[in-house]
Amino acid sequence: MNEVQIYSVAITADALSYSEKVRRLIEASVASETRRAYASRLKRFVNWCNEKGLSCTYPIEPEILAMYITDMAGDGLSNATITQTMAAVSTTHKAQGLNSPTESLLVKKVLRGFRREYGTAHKKHDAATVEVVRYLLKSIPDDNSPKNVRDKAIIAMGFAGAFRRSELCAIDVEHLKWVFREKQEIVLIELKRSKTDQEGRGMTKAIFPSQDKTVSPDKTVSPTELLKRWLKIRGSEGALFTRILKGEHMTDERLTPQSVRLIVKHTAAKAGLSLDLTAHSLRSGFVTTAIRQGKTERSIMNQTGHRSTQVLREYFQREDAIEDNAADNII
Repeated sequence: MNEVQIYSVAITADALSYSEKVRRLIEASVASETRRAYASRLKRFVNWCNEKGLSCTYPIEPEILAMYITDMAGDGLSNATITQTMAAVSTTHKAQGLNSPTESLLVKKVLRGFRREYGTAHKKHDAATVEVVRYLLKSIPDDNSPKNVRDKAIIAMGFAGAFRRSELCAIDVEHLKWVFREKQEIVLIELKRSKTDQEGRGMTKAIFPSQDKTVSPDKTVSPTELLKRWLKIRGSEGALFTRILKGEHMTDERLTPQSVRLIVKHTAAKAGLSLDLTAHSLRSGFVTTAIRQGKTERSIMNQTGHRSTQVLREYFQREDAIEDNAADNII
């Protein structure tokens, strides 16, 4: 191989290396959970195109995307679902240096028409307030089954820490630090990154023990006590919440956000609750409970990580029109 050929090979290998690095950086710009959601939306779009005998090659024709929006609306899909689909289409086009059909006048008008006709209100799942969380925890057998101990810890921590499910899954045992202050043991949890902190500035959440009327920990529902029980089983390193196989076989495999969602839903079903609960219900339940207890917005945001009071207030769920209404005693 002569000098020119060697140089050519070196350049090609170097270019491939940089191309791979660029691809990884582009992927890192979007949260892994968001990437999975985008992939799911795009897969459904491709399947729809195949069923209709339409081309789904890039760049996607605006007329085809407008037809898909119309079909999604006819199937009763929510504004949130359609918005996420548009984001997936736009992101994949931009990543390839292509003009996105979502920017076309046709698609914009179809979306505007959909939102005028069907509205933009998000479907809200029920909030798992403190009363609901205590009921869920009491419904799980209080034994030494690894799965039951783990599930109790997940539900209690998810609520007390106002965690997103992806945040719960990302915690390592090494991220925990125990401190003793004001006659109670508190655990500090370091979050490396979250949905609104993709650059990894991080934040720390504090989890406090539960208190009853005698100001002593209620170990059956206390987040810190339930966490301690799980740590005795889990060990001192690696992912905090991991998969447990049939037969109570422990693994070191980190739980996925989907697993956390299913744990909450299955626990609610076993408890006999008809509430529409998901993993996010724990986070919105924390906000709803805290506001009802008169906690300040600033103190709530210190735990939730919200940067906007407007977004925080969207989490609060009124029970009915009578609750917190200025019309009470106004005349």
